[in-house]
Amino acid sequence: MDYSIKQNDVVAKAFKNAPNNNQMLSPKIQRDITECFAKEVLGHVMKEIGNGVFSLLVDECRDVSDKEQMAVVLRYLDKCGLVQEKFVGVVHVEETTSSYLKSCIDLLFSQLGLNLEQVRGQGYDGASNMSGEFNGLQAKIMNENKSAYYVHCFAHKLNLVVVAIAKKIFEVGDFFDMVSVLLNVVGASCKRKDQLREHHQEEVRKAIGCGEIATGTGLNQELSLQRPDVESTKRELEKLRTNEGWDSLMRKVYCFCEKHDIPVLDMEDAYVNPKKPRQKTGINNEHYYCVDCFFAVLDLLGEEFNDRFNEVNSELLLCMSALSPSDLFSRFDKAKLLKLAKHYPDDFNHQDMVTLEHELGLYIDNILHDTRFSSLDKIGDLAKLMVDTRKHLSYPLVYRLLKLALTLPVATATDVFLFSPATATVEVQPFPVAVGVALIQHDILLWLYSKK
Repeated sequence: MDYSIKQNDVVAKAFKNAPNNNQMLSPKIQRDITECFAKEVLGHVMKEIGNGVFSLLVDECRDVSDKEQMAVVLRYLDKCGLVQEKFVGVVHVEETTSSYLKSCIDLLFSQLGLNLEQVRGQGYDGASNMSGEFNGLQAKIMNENKSAYYVHCFAHKLNLVVVAIAKKIFEVGDFFDMVSVLLNVVGASCKRKDQLREHHQEEVRKAIGCGEIATGTGLNQELSLQRPDVESTKRELEKLRTNEGWDSLMRKVYCFCEKHDIPVLDMEDAYVNPKKPRQKTGINNEHYYCVDCFFAVLDLLGEEFNDRFNEVNSELLLCMSALSPSDLFSRFDKAKLLKLAKHYPDDFNHQDMVTLEHELGLYIDNILHDTRFSSLDKIGDLAKLMVDTRKHLSYPLVYRLLKLALTLPVATATDVFLFSPATATVEVQPFPVAVGVALIQHDILLWLYSKK
């Protein structure tokens, strides 16, 4: 109750006039107070959403009493242009079939005064009852709302791509096992972490002094990982798959080995299998590392990308990237944004599409001449600044498109975090594909060299 007294003058006055023995510590009273808080919070969330659109995030698992529970989170853009993910309830479910889960969601929506027609995105795990293309929960909701696109967390998908490669190629899996051990050894000791951090900072200072790396706002931070573009990653993988990609990699490897005094293999020598050293392999080192390792990993990466990212999801993500304000809106593409709008027929009718095409031209011209937008990097920052500068009123259709893009649960796992903190670490922290590819193409080869 101390919190309520400090936050509300009316409550504070009431307690001041109450008898000294009126502590309100009864379990029943505490439950009533908690329920009142919950209703107030839910009421505020529903008021923020209003008749607007949102994404539905759901996860289900068993609690400590061995009962199946379903957590429900709503993702939406508030009036300030900020993305909000609000937990709205835990529902006890007797079954985990898609039909039963759908009925529970319908009941919860009716209690909250929401409608399935407001849903513009769905975010679940990869279980068949949730993500099934024909009979899963996402399919049943899409049967009623074609704009409620299902997105299995892109960050998680990217992570699963790398996990699949590690399982299929022994050397890659072995490498990540060693990295895991290394992280555990370093992470278990504050002293070792401090030593590693100091060494890294010294290396950065030396590299800056030599002009090897650039400086600037946000650069060279310990946790500054760039969010990957899936389509850009695919194109980069295709470039790496060529002989030029292999040659470029080898130049970096040779430079790294020379810098750190690591012996380099003669690529023309015959390859020796460490498991069967007496058996002739009939290939040289270059063939093994280039074809059997490097190209094999890239081919599997391509297959995994195609399997895990369907055409609609990939197109949505590609079109959304045209809204990015980074590098002075260098990715802006009117055609892609119009294509994105066509995915939401309930939000953009024929007249809206005609108006949007004209509005996009005015919008990009105005934004490029406004210095307040010149240093933006993320779409979320763009939405907030548009509200702050009231440009969301000048370009309402562009802002509507921006709102839809931010509502889609591309990389989020609030609902998973509620139940599974251990798994949430994987979900919430996106695994940058650029980092994954770098590890595979660079460090694995170096580690293989060192084993020789």
